[in-house]
Amino acid sequence: MRLHFRPLTYPMLLTLGLLGVALISFWPALSGGFIFDDYPIFAENPAIHVGSWHWHDLQQVWGWSRINIQRPIAMLSFALNYAWGGSTWGFKATNLALHLFNTILLMMLTQRLLQVGWTSTNNSEAEHQRRRVTGYWAIGIATLWAIHPLQVSAVMYVVQRMELLGFAFVLLALLSYWRARRRQMEGHRAWPWLGLCAMLTVIGYYAKETAVLVPGYALLLELTLLHFSAQASTTRRAWKITYLGGGLLAALVFMFYLLPHYTTDAAYAARNYNAWQRELTQLRVLSLYIGWILLPLPNLLHFYYDNYPASQDLLHPITTLLGGLFLIGLVALVVAMRKRRPLLALGIGWFFVAHGLTSAPISLELVFEHRNYPALFGILLALADLLWLSTRCADQRVIVLIAGILVLNFGLLTFIRSSIWGNRLLLAQNLVDDNPGSARAAYDLARRYMFMAQNNPSSPLYSLSIKELRRATTLPSASPMAEEALLLVNAEHHDQPDVPALWESFFDKLRNRPLGPEAYLALDKLTTERLQGKTDIDAQQLARAYEIVIKRVPARANLHASYAELGGAVLHDTNLAIQHWQQALRLDKDVAGYARQLASYLLENHRYQEAQAVIAQAWQLQPTLRSDAALLTMQSKATKELAASQLSAGPLQSAHEVNGGRRQ
Repeated sequence: MRLHFRPLTYPMLLTLGLLGVALISFWPALSGGFIFDDYPIFAENPAIHVGSWHWHDLQQVWGWSRINIQRPIAMLSFALNYAWGGSTWGFKATNLALHLFNTILLMMLTQRLLQVGWTSTNNSEAEHQRRRVTGYWAIGIATLWAIHPLQVSAVMYVVQRMELLGFAFVLLALLSYWRARRRQMEGHRAWPWLGLCAMLTVIGYYAKETAVLVPGYALLLELTLLHFSAQASTTRRAWKITYLGGGLLAALVFMFYLLPHYTTDAAYAARNYNAWQRELTQLRVLSLYIGWILLPLPNLLHFYYDNYPASQDLLHPITTLLGGLFLIGLVALVVAMRKRRPLLALGIGWFFVAHGLTSAPISLELVFEHRNYPALFGILLALADLLWLSTRCADQRVIVLIAGILVLNFGLLTFIRSSIWGNRLLLAQNLVDDNPGSARAAYDLARRYMFMAQNNPSSPLYSLSIKELRRATTLPSASPMAEEALLLVNAEHHDQPDVPALWESFFDKLRNRPLGPEAYLALDKLTTERLQGKTDIDAQQLARAYEIVIKRVPARANLHASYAELGGAVLHDTNLAIQHWQQALRLDKDVAGYARQLASYLLENHRYQEAQAVIAQAWQLQPTLRSDAALLTMQSKATKELAASQLSAGPLQSAHEVNGGRRQ
């Protein structure tokens, strides 16, 4: 039997070339390391570190993700990387493979959009020729999207696999939607494709919440290219009613759910700006993003933007007003060109929809490069439409030359940035040089120096690390992480001359600066190290830090639980531990499950009085738990063990344990 292979066509060769250019552009970055949120999300998160493909292990990852980060598909992919060996190269290569997959999907969607968007302007063109030309343009647009320098941080910042996965499902959903709508226009059955679109959107939500924007993208397609068309008039009417009802529902959700829940002072407690200031700042940020897309010079892309200033009002700074006017102009352009230049309108509208969640009044950070991963396509599509319009009568070689210049420039800039990302020390130094006011960049560089010094005080890199940490403590936007690092260094080497001053600086930031994730991480890290036996970390000072934070955020259950653990296991203050175990239980939604978990843990560690108190609190909160077999068994065991320990210790020791003595 003879096998016949279909020869590669010119478009197929171009597509392979597209993937090759993207692979070459990103290849140097594969040798880089983890950065920023990579560490707490998966690199230093034992819940994700599975060593096998056993279903039980992966199911635990899924369960942990649903509770803690609500993106279980992305977290499961990280766990699978660990099951494959867990190398940083493997993590980054997986991201790059996903990016290349998205590039193919985007090329497929782009060709469909171009075929409809450019048909009405050149009706005399033969169908075959039109498909061939739009295919080439689609490959060009997808190539520029794939190798744009902005994509380096989105692809090589491993935790943003969430963004890559989410956008993959968005593209798959939109391709399904497009197929369904084209079938309706031809009078064929479409509901299986619409069902697939809905299913892909739901699955994408569990990779990243931005998948809920699929209806927004679909509405843009209707307003610009599809026009709610269908062979049956009832179908056309149904689509208009559906989108009108969906728009009204979205507006109601925005007004009566999103605004009341996500714009409160409590929601913004971890930020040094409020919801109004964040929305004003987005007028500058969205304009900044467009500037990056049009002029993606590496020295303009800093990765860390923790010191980006929030707008106070429209005039402070004045770029807020200018940015707002620019964006209003773009919206007006969309409305004006919706029928005459549908792809131009679609591209600009796509950019705005892509930022619909990240620029909403939700207490997110102000700026991140990776938020442009989907949005970048919109601007490139709009520019492609303008370029096509201006070169319709030009020699095809001119278009090829322009495309070649753009690909060469983007590819070179991306290769340069990838080379920096592939060198861990060079990246850390580069981020500090480009943005010396970023506390995160300073902390990252100090961490890299310390790693290279192997925590050896005699190494010159050790002193550079300490110097950078000292500088980080003085930056206006700094969290307490630099102080935490210096306190941990001192606990091991006893070489910091001003430990009391470091603690006071730590307290000052906990007391006066927004309590963001980094503040909680710093406190948790010190607590974990102290619980694991680093006795040179002052437990009394840690207790003081907890008092400061709990006073500011009294309703955070895990804070009370951590303080209770410090109180019981290190300070040996039983009363303090009981007080905070009980408060943590009051704040937890699952009283029964949490009570069983806490009581079991405390019994295993022979802390019987604390276990008794936890069970008693659970019974008080939910009287029906008095018949819970597990809690009854643990209560009986705690009572017996406590009685036995009191008898063996004698009356004086027993009295001391009952009262609780605070000592280190």
